[in-house]
Amino acid sequence: MRVRGYAAATPCWSLLTSPAPSTAAAFYAGLFGWTTSAAEDGTTLFHLRDLVVAGVAPTPSERAAWMTYIAVDDPEATAQEVVAAGGRVLLPPTDIATRGRAALFADPAGAVFGVWQKIRFAGAQIHDEPGSVCWSEVVTRDVPASAAFYGKVFGWLDQEGTSPDTIHEYHEWISNNRVVGGLSIMDENYPPGTPHHWRTIFSIDDCAGFMTRATDLGGRVLAGPVDAGIGQACSVLDPTGGMILAIEVIPELRALMG
Repeated sequence: MRVRGYAAATPCWSLLTSPAPSTAAAFYAGLFGWTTSAAEDGTTLFHLRDLVVAGVAPTPSERAAWMTYIAVDDPEATAQEVVAAGGRVLLPPTDIATRGRAALFADPAGAVFGVWQKIRFAGAQIHDEPGSVCWSEVVTRDVPASAAFYGKVFGWLDQEGTSPDTIHEYHEWISNNRVVGGLSIMDENYPPGTPHHWRTIFSIDDCAGFMTRATDLGGRVLAGPVDAGIGQACSVLDPTGGMILAIEVIPELRALMG
């Protein structure tokens, strides 16, 4: 689906920070069939059909991570809301060349996320089709605390999810009567000590083939295929340590969504 802009309080951009961005770029280009270009700030942009879908940037950290950015009108005001709600400012609002203004925060449980104010660049130009991001969610052990924090910062309402998967409890974020993201609950299936985090989920059209391709390109399949209620899903670790979840949505739901 072509996207031309984002309302405030809507996830708008997914960026991988990696200690080896060129290695990561080669992996994801092969995995999704993306092409690449260089942004003026040094970010490598990924393209699908000449539309920007995501990016990768260098980090001094030894650990790669996918970051969710949420559209805002005023990053400085958002920073104040984050602190007032018990979160932390990791990177104050900063100009990203002429593309936009960004800031990084941690919620009270430590999950890291960003915000993005458009100048020339609004965010991903394609969403919710194979080869693009289809969903962003915070993964937490404390639903009430997460709901309170993100409700204060973004005005999100928390509601029980409507997924056909009734085995696992799930929640959705509502902004202006629209579902904009989710909240996934860590249970006994997560290794002890797994930190609270935001997770980036990509749409794919062939879970089995995707897993094979990821392995052939030097990645590692962490789990899958598993029945996620709405389709077959898998978790993949890229060669630089970044983790994504990918899902092949069942045809009936794909038709409704498309």
